[in-house]
Amino acid sequence: MRNLSAVLLTLAAGIFFLFGFILVKFVKKKRELSILATGMALVVMLGMTFFDLMPEILEISETVYFGKWQKLLYILAFMILGILILKVFDHFLPHHQHDHHEHEKNHEEHDHHLFHIGFIMTTSLILHNILEGMSIYIIGAESLSAGFLTALAVGCHNLPLGIEVATSMEVEKNNGFLKKIIEILLVFSSSIGAIFLYVLGGNIPVYILLALISLACGMILYIALFELLVEVMSYLKRRETYYGMAIGVIILLVMTFIH
Repeated sequence: MRNLSAVLLTLAAGIFFLFGFILVKFVKKKRELSILATGMALVVMLGMTFFDLMPEILEISETVYFGKWQKLLYILAFMILGILILKVFDHFLPHHQHDHHEHEKNHEEHDHHLFHIGFIMTTSLILHNILEGMSIYIIGAESLSAGFLTALAVGCHNLPLGIEVATSMEVEKNNGFLKKIIEILLVFSSSIGAIFLYVLGGNIPVYILLALISLACGMILYIALFELLVEVMSYLKRRETYYGMAIGVIILLVMTFIH
């Protein structure tokens, strides 16, 4: 029964994405919200990388029976693979220039670029959420109270990321069915990881888990540094950028406190 409750905790974490999607529907100033959400998402994703994923990678690597340098090469290889996967994926999607953003002379082109960011961000987040769902499940199976706090912390960074994805998708008037699929996958992706472990009885080879988390870490870094950072740099004269980054820092502090 506790294992089933642990699965439900992952759904609670995913619902924060839904809250982000709903919030975007009620905000009238979409472009201002988009700028704020981009700054917020950049800080949250970098914080996720350095304060969540990398410490977890180091912790898991301690249980892998490789030599020190073999572990480092193993981790770096899968992080680079995660970056390359999104780079190749990025290459086959329509890409747009960033230099017009400051004066916003071409809203349509910029809107397509936002959709582009939202789409590839979703790809990395789904893999990340599946792995995160596994972590919530493992903790919740041992202690429901600890699992609840973990799910709440995860939800805190899912909310701004949900806003960022939703604002990116909102400006694209076409691809309505695709947007719905993306939203559903984001909300339930954490539960997919938990259900996977529930079916397997919690057993997954540790070297495979290390590879997957390293892969997800590379993907998150790619999104933060090669997509979101470029957007933030193009809006440095907009106060919404700094408001968003400040909110991102507050979210990271809340996550730290909850943990």
